[in-house]
Amino acid sequence: MAFMIPAFLSKPLAFITANWAKIKIAATVITIGVGVKGFMEAKALMAKGQDILGQKTSQGGKIPVIYGRRRVGSTIVFMNTANNRSKDLLVVYALSVGEIDQIELDTIEINGVSIKDPIVFRQGYYAGSDKIASGAGSLCTFDQRGTVTAENAGGSGTDPAQRYRMVFNAHHGADDQTADPMLIASSGGQWTSSHRVRGIAYLACSYEYDTKGMFSSIPQLTVTCRGKKLYDPRKDGSISGGTGSHRYDTPSTFEWSDNATLCLLDYMRDNEYGKGLAESDINLQTFQSAATTAEALQDTPDFDGSYSSATFSGLAGAGIITVDGDTWNGSKIGGNLNLKDASGNVEFEDNVIVDATRYQPYDANAIYQLVVQNALSNTYTNEAGQALVKVERFSCNGVVDANKNILENTQELLSNMRGILNYIDGKYEVTLEDTGSSSFTVTDDHIIGESGITINYEDKAQKANKVVVQFFNALKKYEMDTATVLHDASPNFTSDDGGEELELVIDFPHIVNKYVAYNMGKAILGRSRNQMTISFTAVPELYKVKVGDIITVVYTPVGFTGKLFRIEAMALQPDGLVAIQAIEYLDIYTWEAPPQENIEPINNPVANFAVKPPAGLTFTDSGSSSTGRAFLTWSEPTDFPNHTYRVRIVDSSSNKLTNKIVDQEFVDLDYLPVGSNYVASVSSINSVNEESDAATLTFTVSTPPVATADVKDDAITLAKVGADVISAIDAGGAGSTQLIKATSAPTTRTDSSALQAQDLWVDTDDDNQIYVRNAANNGWDKARDATLVTLYNSLNSTVTSQGTAIATAQSDIVTVTSTAGANASAITSLNSTTGTNTSNISTNASAITTINGNASASYVLKLNANGKVAQMVLNSNASAGTGATSTIAFLADTFKIDNDAGTSISPFYVTGGTVYINNARINELEATQLKIDDVTISSDGSGNLIIKSNGVNTAQIQSRATSVFATATGAIGYWYVDNLPQTGVVTTAVFQAPTNTENNFMILGNTSINANSGSSTADWCELQVQRRSASTSGGVASASYATIATIRKRGETGEALQSIVANDSYTADYYYQYRITLQTNGTGTLYGTRSYGISGIQVIVTYR
Repeated sequence: MAFMIPAFLSKPLAFITANWAKIKIAATVITIGVGVKGFMEAKALMAKGQDILGQKTSQGGKIPVIYGRRRVGSTIVFMNTANNRSKDLLVVYALSVGEIDQIELDTIEINGVSIKDPIVFRQGYYAGSDKIASGAGSLCTFDQRGTVTAENAGGSGTDPAQRYRMVFNAHHGADDQTADPMLIASSGGQWTSSHRVRGIAYLACSYEYDTKGMFSSIPQLTVTCRGKKLYDPRKDGSISGGTGSHRYDTPSTFEWSDNATLCLLDYMRDNEYGKGLAESDINLQTFQSAATTAEALQDTPDFDGSYSSATFSGLAGAGIITVDGDTWNGSKIGGNLNLKDASGNVEFEDNVIVDATRYQPYDANAIYQLVVQNALSNTYTNEAGQALVKVERFSCNGVVDANKNILENTQELLSNMRGILNYIDGKYEVTLEDTGSSSFTVTDDHIIGESGITINYEDKAQKANKVVVQFFNALKKYEMDTATVLHDASPNFTSDDGGEELELVIDFPHIVNKYVAYNMGKAILGRSRNQMTISFTAVPELYKVKVGDIITVVYTPVGFTGKLFRIEAMALQPDGLVAIQAIEYLDIYTWEAPPQENIEPINNPVANFAVKPPAGLTFTDSGSSSTGRAFLTWSEPTDFPNHTYRVRIVDSSSNKLTNKIVDQEFVDLDYLPVGSNYVASVSSINSVNEESDAATLTFTVSTPPVATADVKDDAITLAKVGADVISAIDAGGAGSTQLIKATSAPTTRTDSSALQAQDLWVDTDDDNQIYVRNAANNGWDKARDATLVTLYNSLNSTVTSQGTAIATAQSDIVTVTSTAGANASAITSLNSTTGTNTSNISTNASAITTINGNASASYVLKLNANGKVAQMVLNSNASAGTGATSTIAFLADTFKIDNDAGTSISPFYVTGGTVYINNARINELEATQLKIDDVTISSDGSGNLIIKSNGVNTAQIQSRATSVFATATGAIGYWYVDNLPQTGVVTTAVFQAPTNTENNFMILGNTSINANSGSSTADWCELQVQRRSASTSGGVASASYATIATIRKRGETGEALQSIVANDSYTADYYYQYRITLQTNGTGTLYGTRSYGISGIQVIVTYR
């Protein structure tokens, strides 16, 4: 008796219901997966491919099983910061169930970029494996928290006891594998020696984040793996037909293979994720035969069975070979590579290509590499040799979804090799639908019944003239690809079908080779156009044949004189007879060289880090310049976009003269004195602040700088401005402007003279608010700027207008109301995706009110292009009518407001945390420090104004424009007191000399005291200026004063000691204190009346 279930029919679930149970009858036959007709129609293969390459988190699903060779994503089973150090991230990526042969660490990609790219991963990485016991390539053991100590851009480090930017420790899933030592050292007790993850292949990884955008989120990791080691009955010397050490129940004897038949056998024998069949349940000899058929080598159109020229490089003992682009395009993963050197000597034959990678580092040529199973014997550098590649007929390179049931996965594995699985007499047998010969002849004597043979001809619903095979192309990083086979008809493929296109789209998820996919499609197309089937009832003698066998039919009533058919189905009849269905046998299986595959060029879009230095750096001296000014120019780089430039200038002694950011290809250098060996360095900066290498130029300034109205070096000296400046500081006049510091509105000037219209008042009780004299009402007005007032009114009008528009939009938004409050919201999103590039525009508006008086409203506009975000947030919030707040926030590298003049002039913009305003009128300005070009205006913290760095232009100072100056702690100090005593001291505050001062201190001391000395010539009045200094501020008080200038008057008459001027050298960065003293001496008696005026001391220094 026999029982048949053909897998291509509509009731395969009966097989699952029986749970693969053996049916206890005299002769049992069960069939699954019938050859060419056992293919799977398209079922969202792209989604399956994205799932394989995607990154998931562990949520109870099963980890997949890898057969053959496949680039895979992962399931994250552990992720945490390194002992709460948020800059260091630890991740465990689970890859596959069971021990796998190899995690190919040099194929790792992070966010789609090879870790071998030296520009993106500029500090390199460390890759270790549990297959290497110690030294380079063994598991990293070092604590990864802290500063990177080892760098190797574009490659792996060699010391497992160092700290790296990235670490990848590979564990291959052995039952006895130990816990990862790097995680134990880095996780602060989160990962211990008990976390062995036995039976799971995984990567233990460490990442250190930085500010350069190396990682924008959790790193998305993919890697190519050589999957499970497989049992091969041809290598089992303990069974018939086998030779070798493999044993069915001893996994340690297994070897890696991508043979499609052996992958099916492993799934049937494994008791964890497969069926778990015993050796006695399987006819292993049928698997031996099918495995040999599956790995038969075939020619490809790239080589057509002959050697072709190839240029290659590689190291002896290594399995990585760099080849030219044409050789790489013709090398299929899983294919067999034959290689000869330039002299024709064979380097190796039938070496399996385990991986093929290509990548193009930034601003460099593409690199094409093949990874082979057996290493090179010799070292080659650009060897002009020869190569030949052949491919196997049926291989299996894919992922078995452990969440599917056993029958679904079995059918998927069978369809991959046109397999037929029979259960006959208590054993499972496999056969491949392929070319063959008849094993039995059916004649009139074997056919029972009056109906004889029933013949079914063509079914248009099953007919095709175009077959599209969908598969995952290994040469395209296992992305979904198609191979299309068209019916051979003239003038086009639809001509034999009345011009109608009959398309059939099918999936082969375990095929990764376009040439294999094409030949699978060719067989399916041929079968669809030759569909003659017969069915008949036969005598029990036909139990000698099985599904998949070829039979010869000689049946006179229909004219069959020896026609060949292949049995598709057999079914047991109650009376012991057998019902047979067979399809016409034609040779649709012979391998055909398909059209040559063209691999698209590498898609190498501009990345964030792509920026080139400027070109054509040129210096023009003032003598050769049409403007009479020296300048530096360059050309904008054309390869990649840039935003601004950094300009650095140093002199011949490497002293830094300029370090500035400019947004044009020009910088003025007119300030440079005559000299040689100046060095200019100019680098490009792009919109995400990545900076290029610098273009450099050494140049000479031959023409002195052009004199301008600005104060130049040594322009302020006693000989040039002494008396005038002293007079201007000493007292103001009616035609000058006086700056008056007071806690309340002054009614007279400091010298008690009448206020003038141009006077200024600094309110020291109101954070140094500046007021302008209003002569019309004899009052004081806050300083205002009409330009800012206009800008404010304009912005206020715009906000009001936008508020009206928002209110109008809100009227169209549905409001959800309850007894507690109301909530209105509107969310929109616009998305675009091409390949791995995505962009999105989203808005989120909401308005909320509650019964307890709370109200809030918000509006968010967000733009996102490949993770680069620009965002605007408006928010208003009130709690029960009190504590109301409102906020407008922007997220952007640069914030600008343009006008509509058509010239894109921005009143102001914000970039790099700095606000830039081209023109502004400010009514009231409050600042800690103002900087105009190289001039800095600041305060000493006590309300006193300091002007530094050549900040005084004498041409702009009116006569006696300034009367009183106060103390400052910077490079210029002023001091004054009233009523100097007979023996008195006026002392400056302690201040620090600047580093880059180019001139000596100029000391101005004065007093207007009148004092009559005695009658003796030994009697005198004396004015002295003294100085003390130290390397620290606190050390000044203990230093001794030294006198640097003296004026002495003798005699009886009253003397007006007016002023004393001196130059004093200094030590950079030292701290200084000066004082003025008035001394008297003599034996006579001081007499007469005395009067006092203002006394003071000023320390003046100019610097850059």
